[in-house]
Amino acid sequence: MSESVSLPAELKQVLDFMGTPEAQHEAVLAVYNAVEGPLRAAWETQPQSAKNVLENFEQFQAVVAFTLVGPTAELVTMVQQNQEGEERDDAQADAMMEQLLQQGIKMMIKDLKAARRNATLRNEFQAPFKA
Repeated sequence: MSESVSLPAELKQVLDFMGTPEAQHEAVLAVYNAVEGPLRAAWETQPQSAKNVLENFEQFQAVVAFTLVGPTAELVTMVQQNQEGEERDDAQADAMMEQLLQQGIKMMIKDLKAARRNATLRNEFQAPFKA
């Protein structure tokens, strides 16, 4: 089976673990790439104990991308529906997407910190990489 999209190893592990159809890989990869900069900045400010929940940043990036692909797809669909027949306001749509990604990153950082003391949450983060 050949992949139409070249995926980072960590992202491929998450997608395989979650049974994500190949048709959705490109969308998840787009979110993976979009969150890299702000997510890395947030990762760098975390205590080592939070970073130790996963083996590396790329694993965290893959989990975050998979988690945020659903909300980003919903936002894109909503923006497209609201803008049918109107002149598109790309700046507003971009601002909404940026806000969604920022909130998602904030939520995932909070969960990462909580995973230090919550074995169930820690196992959820680590499961795709243990399969």
